[in-house]
Amino acid sequence: MLRGYKRRLLDDGWRQRKAPPILPEQLHALVAALPRTVAGMRDQFILVVGWWMMARRSELVALNDVDLRFVKEGIEVYVARSKTDQEARGTVCPLPYGQWADTCPVRVTQQWLDVLTSRGAQAAVLRGVDRNGHLRDRLTGQSIDLRVKAAAEAARLDNPKSYSAHSLRVGGASAAAAAGRSMLAIARHGRWVETSPVVHGYVRAADMWRDNPMRGLGV
Repeated sequence: MLRGYKRRLLDDGWRQRKAPPILPEQLHALVAALPRTVAGMRDQFILVVGWWMMARRSELVALNDVDLRFVKEGIEVYVARSKTDQEARGTVCPLPYGQWADTCPVRVTQQWLDVLTSRGAQAAVLRGVDRNGHLRDRLTGQSIDLRVKAAAEAARLDNPKSYSAHSLRVGGASAAAAAGRSMLAIARHGRWVETSPVVHGYVRAADMWRDNPMRGLGV
């Protein structure tokens, strides 16, 4: 009955709305549009680290300073609990250095931790910031969505209200798929189950252009 109802909706023109992915070009535009303020540096951390982690918003807001460990290769982010880790065994998400300073997760993280340390802030990494630049309590998941939407509006992306924290997760996975990374590697990095149909969809979306059978036919 439910399948029949969905078919009727599709026949009537209904389409499932999904948050658009933030791809590398959009990520650079979002970061460039941020103000050079305390709030702007916090939002830069949200955008950059959220994208490189393929993070869920719940994972971002739960981060504490002890969860961030710098190593020679980059930074190791400890995710204490995620949607696919209900037993809270925890996992480490490794983030390598990026090519550009403004979208490099390692350098952006160090910058934001320096701000927190200079203000004596401990534990919660993502906090509210008042109009005077003072740090407040830990952000909520909804706040992450609002920061992404505000950045999309500032960068003048099309339909900025359609963007959300999920756009970071989708964008990181989509960019990795377009670069030819394996479905297994993407699933593990983004903390999906290894057989996730969601990840398969990202890879398929990239492949339909990369491996398009009609490309280069000379017509």
